[in-house]
Amino acid sequence: IPDHFLAMDALSKSDPSTRKSARELLRCLPSIFRGVNVTIGFRWNSKKASNYLYRWQHMGLVQAFGGRSDVFAKLVPNPQCAGTVIRPNWLQALQMAMPGSVVIGVEALREAGWTTQIQQRPSVAVNPAAHKVFSTEHFEVETRNAAWFKKVATGIRRKGFGVFAPAWALADMLHSQGWGHCGLSPDDLDLSFATDQDEAQWLLACQAFGLPVTSL
Repeated sequence: IPDHFLAMDALSKSDPSTRKSARELLRCLPSIFRGVNVTIGFRWNSKKASNYLYRWQHMGLVQAFGGRSDVFAKLVPNPQCAGTVIRPNWLQALQMAMPGSVVIGVEALREAGWTTQIQQRPSVAVNPAAHKVFSTEHFEVETRNAAWFKKVATGIRRKGFGVFAPAWALADMLHSQGWGHCGLSPDDLDLSFATDQDEAQWLLACQAFGLPVTSL
């Protein structure tokens, strides 16, 4: 049983007259959590859990992922990390809110070292037929249909979250937007990290998107 669940269970069984601070309660939750973790972990009804989550957000102690996802991130460090600036793992929150989503575009290229450009809101592709789509300030959410996900399946890497292989990300950007409209120009690319495998993936991606087959 995860340690945070054991701690939550201990709190729920403690003297109800004992007041617990918000920070004490939040220490029992994982860094990224669902609202249901609060109701089940603390044995609260949904109304009480919603009230606490509302208060914690207004106190700046948690932040919602967005929409009606019911996914939250803690903004308070553990006691041993006092003074640490908390940077929530929004990619983990993304996968919790919209499993199967894939990081595409500039961010996928940056992950692979092909560009140093940074998107303020990384682009992600989501299949609305597979699960609900939530708006969020942390990502630019693009809906793609099941046929698209099937076409690009070879180019999706899974490492805790889905991310396009860089060759596929580039081909997708050129197919859907083209240079000058996708946030990059050819001069923004650094292909010194490209491998023979990347070249092979590029050829597959060009064929899949109907682009002229050229070398990287």
